[in-house]
Amino acid sequence: MGEAGTNSILAVDFGSVHTRVLLFDIVDGEYRLVANRQTKSTAGAPVDDLAVGLRQALGEIASASGRRFFDPRGELIKPEQSDRVGVDYCITTASAGAGIRTALLGLLPDISIKPAGRAGVPFYFNVVAEIHLDDGMNDRARVNRIVDSRPDLVLVSGGTDGGARSAMLQMLNLLREAVMAMPAGLRPTIIYAGNNSLAQSARDLLSQLVEVMVAPNIRPTSRRLTPEPLLAALDQYYHEFSLTRGGAYRNIAGMSDSGITPTARGYETMTAFFARSHGVDTLTIDLGGSKSLLSFAAKGELRTVVRTDIGMGQSAASTLELVGEGAVKQWLPFHARRDELAQHALKKGLRSAAAALDMRERYIDYALLRAGIGYLLEALRADQLAGSRPVDLTRLGLVITSGATITGSGQGALDMLLLADALDLQGVVNFKADRHGALPALGVLSATEPMAVVQLLEGGLVEHVGSLIRAGGRATPGKTALKLHIRSSNGKTLDREIAVGDVWHLPAPPGSSVEIRVQTARGIRIGDKRRLNMQLRGGRGGLLFDARLDRAPAEESITERAVKMLRWFAAVSGESQPVMIPESWLATPDS
Repeated sequence: MGEAGTNSILAVDFGSVHTRVLLFDIVDGEYRLVANRQTKSTAGAPVDDLAVGLRQALGEIASASGRRFFDPRGELIKPEQSDRVGVDYCITTASAGAGIRTALLGLLPDISIKPAGRAGVPFYFNVVAEIHLDDGMNDRARVNRIVDSRPDLVLVSGGTDGGARSAMLQMLNLLREAVMAMPAGLRPTIIYAGNNSLAQSARDLLSQLVEVMVAPNIRPTSRRLTPEPLLAALDQYYHEFSLTRGGAYRNIAGMSDSGITPTARGYETMTAFFARSHGVDTLTIDLGGSKSLLSFAAKGELRTVVRTDIGMGQSAASTLELVGEGAVKQWLPFHARRDELAQHALKKGLRSAAAALDMRERYIDYALLRAGIGYLLEALRADQLAGSRPVDLTRLGLVITSGATITGSGQGALDMLLLADALDLQGVVNFKADRHGALPALGVLSATEPMAVVQLLEGGLVEHVGSLIRAGGRATPGKTALKLHIRSSNGKTLDREIAVGDVWHLPAPPGSSVEIRVQTARGIRIGDKRRLNMQLRGGRGGLLFDARLDRAPAEESITERAVKMLRWFAAVSGESQPVMIPESWLATPDS
């Protein structure tokens, strides 16, 4: 882009809660983040115009920098003119609004419907009907099911290219009958991604009634990514669908050069990008106030789960209901009072941006975060296609976090501790934090200008937080688990022993490097090794050595749990002694 005259890039992400704006520009010959702002979203009532929030954010940037973005008519100035007026390129991503009401139509649930549903996850599919040969319905009921579900989109899949035709033709005829029964203004778009030899038949049957888009067959046995042509079709549909969502997107369509791309699609693209560029299994976590995402990439596989009912703000109450109070209580160093967790979750929904009021609320937040991410991980693991490998985090090498819930604590070691518990991590895992919410924009930019993405990443746009070195196995509590020999970049050396059940945080500032040698006790491994010799980078979280092994045995008393957890938190916060808690917390509540 730079060589072609594209220097300044405006990236805007429209969320249900916030509108986030990032401005990239050429600095000393390379792309860098030069400004960013976040404002409240103006999707929905009473404004229902996303451009209002965008103008507010750009107005704040203009006031701070002197840069002008709009002409007298209120149009975004493109390309950039002299004296820093306007921008060259505009990227828009979005997650605001309800999901796409989608009917999945295919032959068999496991090899037709499930792959189609997975392809739609990063496009916020709200699956309202599944029609297939094993659905237990007759043809009349299938037609009624499609009509009654009022889909925005019907995604058709199934069959082998050049294979049997009659079953799929029967389904296409049922779809035609259903479409004809719908009012003309409420008919869905059809994306056909089934038996390739029937693509023309799908057009012939349906194109005079509705828009029909054709993509390659979704291979039922493929473990690889969704075919790029299908992703392109879904991208095009998402953009067009967004423009029909009332007036919210009406005034931003003309600003965007990329089209409106789903935010989750950008996260998924960058998860695969990091997995390829770093050569390790990679997990991205975006935990927000109302929506959450996990995306996992490993050896050509890419799997994503998006939930609109898991979050630490508006969705806190539904998160608690889904995970259950027991999953939260196991991470509390005290007995929760009757209805305390439910009341806390309700308050989070009302004041999601506010910090915890006291230490007790912080511990509940930490526990809810662990349980919520654990629930997301189980949902990711449940998304299992025939022939695909189960999600296995034992080989995970990189965790990328996004969303202020995880990245905004300012304590990188604490973040690593909480995620180690939530994901039950093992071995050596590096952590990065997307503190600016840039990953969705980078995902879109990677398709047209990968070098800009590389430059932005090398410039520190996504922060390296630190590394977790976590042991597993069995050993006597209190005995030495790990023996460390450490040499820092300034030449200083340190020998340290870590006991079973403890964690130890070694500060290592950004830009530094640390050589470590680790020897484990009998019965303990780090990954699959007893000895390690490696060099690790410093970061905000430094290095976290974790020898807790069996972290939360069910038979321990609340006092034993409290002593351990307070010791862990003291270690990651740099406190020389654990923070004491009131003795009343350890008493069994009367009600």
